[in-house]
Amino acid sequence: MHQNEDVRFTSSSIKLPQFSPFTLHHPTLNPFFTNLHLILQKFPKFQHPFHQNGGISQTLSKFTHPFHQKFNPQNAILQFLSTPRNINPFSWSLSNTPLLCCASIALTQSNLDGTPSLGPKTGSGNEERVLISEVLVRNKDGEELERKDLESEALNALKACRPNSALTVREVQEDVHRIVASGYFCSCMPVAVDTRDGIRLVFQVEPNQEFHGLVCEGANVLPARFIEDSFRDGYGKIVNIKRLDEIISSINGWYMERGLFGAVSGIEMLSGGMIRLEVSEAEVNNITIRFLDRTGEPTVGKTRPETILRQLTTKKGQVYSMLQGKRDVDTVLAMGIMEDVSIIPQPAGDTGKVDLVMNVVERKSGGGISAGGGISSGITSGPLAGLIGSCAIYHKNLFGRNQKLNLSLERGQIDSIFRINYTDPWIEGDDKRTSRSMMIQNSRTPGSLVHNHPGGSLTIGRVTAGIEYSRPFRPKWNGTAGIIFQLSFLFEFLSVLVLGMTRGILS
Repeated sequence: MHQNEDVRFTSSSIKLPQFSPFTLHHPTLNPFFTNLHLILQKFPKFQHPFHQNGGISQTLSKFTHPFHQKFNPQNAILQFLSTPRNINPFSWSLSNTPLLCCASIALTQSNLDGTPSLGPKTGSGNEERVLISEVLVRNKDGEELERKDLESEALNALKACRPNSALTVREVQEDVHRIVASGYFCSCMPVAVDTRDGIRLVFQVEPNQEFHGLVCEGANVLPARFIEDSFRDGYGKIVNIKRLDEIISSINGWYMERGLFGAVSGIEMLSGGMIRLEVSEAEVNNITIRFLDRTGEPTVGKTRPETILRQLTTKKGQVYSMLQGKRDVDTVLAMGIMEDVSIIPQPAGDTGKVDLVMNVVERKSGGGISAGGGISSGITSGPLAGLIGSCAIYHKNLFGRNQKLNLSLERGQIDSIFRINYTDPWIEGDDKRTSRSMMIQNSRTPGSLVHNHPGGSLTIGRVTAGIEYSRPFRPKWNGTAGIIFQLSFLFEFLSVLVLGMTRGILS
């Protein structure tokens, strides 16, 4: 049985010459196959990532899909900025790209030696059908496949191409797509052979290589154990692109679950069954603080930038994590001096890294003075008879370092209290987040309230001072150490004689 030289189907991985009409000396023109070429010229031609032509391996980085053509974390970041937070900016599916499941068919003109052409069969609409007597799967050389399981995979993928069936061009092309979409083959070329029993349709396939090793580049935070477990089941087996798609989706999902800016950016099949996996991770290049007013316009802030930056757990050189960024926003808000905080990631030029801009809006009332007073009719003797009042001076962001200072004075008719409180939530130069609090208090209380001597003129004075240090040791665990000193004494009002002085707490 000889092969029909008039008709030949080829995959899109081969560059086809421009179609030219048959010469007039051809005995009869076959309108079906003539229309076949014209129809298929309208279909896009894609190339399989693992198909090797002339020893040059085609990689997934050459996807015809725009996102895969120039994958860069910068593009993903920009996409993230313009999409809701619950949408994965890195999500993509290999199975949805035409590269893995598209192979177009075209007709190449062969030597016209006068071999009778096949006439068209009846069809529906404008699509004519050709009766196929036999359907076979062979290797690219036209010989039987060594592995029968691969032949079964290709035959099982066929839907329309069956023996003794009338097929259209589109049905043949769709079955070519299905064979490639099975994931086991890097090319598929349907060839029509004219035999005495009718037209034999042969799908010449080229299986993928067997997987024997993996080279992963750019995965700095992705655990090596995770990658090894993902590829372990496929070792020594034919590479299946559908399974490869699942592995890539699981790797991208690992980054997404942790809020990390990372994704698989390329994959390549090397000689010897080696797969090279490229992972792109967006590292933090720089962190800047931008002060805004309530209208969103830039302004000059009162807080020192280093006071804010030391609160952040995100550092330069780390892979940016959205979850970690959210915790940093909550930490800055917990300082109590900011009204609104947000982090905006931006591409850092062409470096593949990301610059973080933290927008902060400071509270207006960083400090102030409060006072109040009144008159009481309980006691009417003395120069300030019946006068009571209080006064307080406070500042929540002293020197722009988030230090708190509070001075207060309270005076009644027969008692008074003066307090000074100072808090430094993070001692400068300490890397353990150690805080320090200091307190001084001076009070005067009539002795008659304590010793039940209504007619006496005794006064109890107390001077209290203390200092306290606190440091976090583990999450939700803090350690505190401090000392408090108190001096108490008794004296008679308007008398030089001191009746008593004690150290410690008066009981």
